[in-house]
Amino acid sequence: MVKGAVAMGLILASIASAPALAASDEVVVVGVPDGELAAASLLAGRYEKAADRLAAAWPDGANDPARLINLGNAYVGLGRMKDAREAYVAARFAPDSALLLANGAEASSREVARRALGRLEASYAMR
Repeated sequence: MVKGAVAMGLILASIASAPALAASDEVVVVGVPDGELAAASLLAGRYEKAADRLAAAWPDGANDPARLINLGNAYVGLGRMKDAREAYVAARFAPDSALLLANGAEASSREVARRALGRLEASYAMR
């Protein structure tokens, strides 16, 4: 794991109001309280607002795994599973970052993305 990004990453609480298909329970917050990652919108269930904010390609954040994971979370909240899968896959292959989880454990951004994909694929299998 890349230790340098630990100070920049923090995974907060779970998304409380997930639709029937469980959204990723890991919302990434970097830096300031909302970290420009729409965490407040995601936690409040305002998925459209979060998706609008996160979908815009940032010159320095196009491959930011934290942004891509949260974008996937927003898409799951909107029921856009194909888009969510694409965001999670992109996060899985983005440069790896170490993230600190809400429970105090450290996890690779690729591992967080892999778990999100697993939950997404499990929800497809339950259909």
